[in-house]
Amino acid sequence: MRGRSRSRSGHEPGVKVDARSERWREHRKKVRAEIVDAAFRAIDRLGPELSLREIAEEAGTAKPKIYRHFTDKSDLFGAIGERMRDELWAAIIPSVNVEKDSTREIVGQGVAHYVELVEQHPNVVRFLLQGRFADQSAAAMTTVNKGRDITLAIADMVSSELEDMELDPAAFELAAFAIFGTAASATDWWLGANDESPRRMAADRFVAHLTTIMVGAIYGTGELLGIKIDADQPIHTAVRRQQPVA
Repeated sequence: MRGRSRSRSGHEPGVKVDARSERWREHRKKVRAEIVDAAFRAIDRLGPELSLREIAEEAGTAKPKIYRHFTDKSDLFGAIGERMRDELWAAIIPSVNVEKDSTREIVGQGVAHYVELVEQHPNVVRFLLQGRFADQSAAAMTTVNKGRDITLAIADMVSSELEDMELDPAAFELAAFAIFGTAASATDWWLGANDESPRRMAADRFVAHLTTIMVGAIYGTGELLGIKIDADQPIHTAVRRQQPVA
């Protein structure tokens, strides 16, 4: 027996859609986005130790209204992290060509876009990495973990390119987590504690160092898998199995 088809809106034919609920859903989505925009502006201007009241003031509203659109501070915190992730994703993915770009180019482009975004919103990055939103250290870790979605997606692309070699995909996932953790810790070091802290090194040097460190993690993963990786070749031609020592 064939199932009933659904309309383009996703609702079954003949089922009445509550227009008020749909309008509220869209309104809530719009207001949440506006509050996140305001949070970015407030954090950029006031620093990572701001209060929820200051975010509400930047949004032109009151704290109770924020709680009508976010379940708690952790929910708002997570939305801020997701916005950073989405901006980074939008910058990196169009610049990556797994079939043609070398491993070093892919890593270097990703790091360069990442550092550019950090330079645009240093206090937002401090806010996320240092967990300075009252007692939200647990929420900080949850939010920072969202950035791993990007590295895991890239790891999945790499794993797919090398599928014929039947390599352990868990090894690439582990490398992605290690690389993300390295980038987060290195960024915290590079930015310093506050806006008055000078950068530990010039941005281009930081990009070069972080790229080299990440490529090193890729080399190490290859060694564990018994393969050699030429970082200056596209992924599908860069990898070969190590020959056993006679």
